[in-house]
Amino acid sequence: MKCRRRRISLLLIAAIATAPFTALAQTPSGSPPQPTIPAPPSQGAGKSGAQGTPAWMSPRMEEARTRYTRGLKLYDEGNTIAARVEFERAYELAPSYRILYNIGLCYKKTNDYVEALKAFERYLLDGGDEVPEERRTAVNKEIQDLRPNIATVTITTNVPGAAITVDDVPVGQTPIPQKILVNPGRRRIAATKAGYFPQTKSLVFAGSDVEQLSIELIELPKREIAQREEKSVAPYVAWGITGALATGAVVTGLLALKANSDQNDALDRQAANARTQIDDAHSKTRTLSIVADALTAATVVAGGISLYLTLHKPEKSNSAQAAARVTPGGVSIVGRF
Repeated sequence: MKCRRRRISLLLIAAIATAPFTALAQTPSGSPPQPTIPAPPSQGAGKSGAQGTPAWMSPRMEEARTRYTRGLKLYDEGNTIAARVEFERAYELAPSYRILYNIGLCYKKTNDYVEALKAFERYLLDGGDEVPEERRTAVNKEIQDLRPNIATVTITTNVPGAAITVDDVPVGQTPIPQKILVNPGRRRIAATKAGYFPQTKSLVFAGSDVEQLSIELIELPKREIAQREEKSVAPYVAWGITGALATGAVVTGLLALKANSDQNDALDRQAANARTQIDDAHSKTRTLSIVADALTAATVVAGGISLYLTLHKPEKSNSAQAAARVTPGGVSIVGRF
């Protein structure tokens, strides 16, 4: 008796493990029919991995089965959006054309006629001869009912390669040869391209509308790169010379003050042997004062030229080439302005 019960238990476990991947929810009266997910291949086919586990028993397929079953439950509970998400995830894991029918039903129930139409058309295309005639007739009826609710728009731009989005969903790059399907209502159509200002148009569509939309992209203003990159180096050279002259004027001025102090100290000592030192200090003071005055004057001139070169904007990059040159006789500016 125990052996018989054990044998029955093993048979139940095997039956569950090899059960076809079908819908596990009853279809309420009057509700859309629930399609089946394809049954797994016969045992021994579709091996995956070194251990010889059938592909239909893989974790990926088991997750697809779980999500599909969850989607059926959510659909029956009226949570169509969540059900669609589960169906789409199951389709990603196990791409079966049968799941596309469920996805199409969910989109239709949420009034997304465009995506419902795409799902139904893909269902018939991928299913081919495997789709039963009765189901094919029903799906074609769904498609015929959807088309009057869908508008079409042809979008063009003045420059090619613009990315087009409808309600933030990418639909392609211009030129787009085919007409774009849009749901009725207010739709936001945007065109973007690098180097151009993005443009957005808001249009209201009704079912069966056929519209043409032309979007003009305006090029971004070009920066004045030439003037900034090709700017003359003369102002930088002039300011460098100005700084050097200013530093020299300060240093020689300090030396002159020190020499003057030495002269006063020598006079105060009134020493007989200080006359020579006094004369030397006087001569040194006079020389350094003259040099300091010359450097100060050169600093003023160079500063004026530097300020002019900084504020002046040449019409062409080579229209103002200037350079400052220090010579034994003073400072000279060579260039054209």
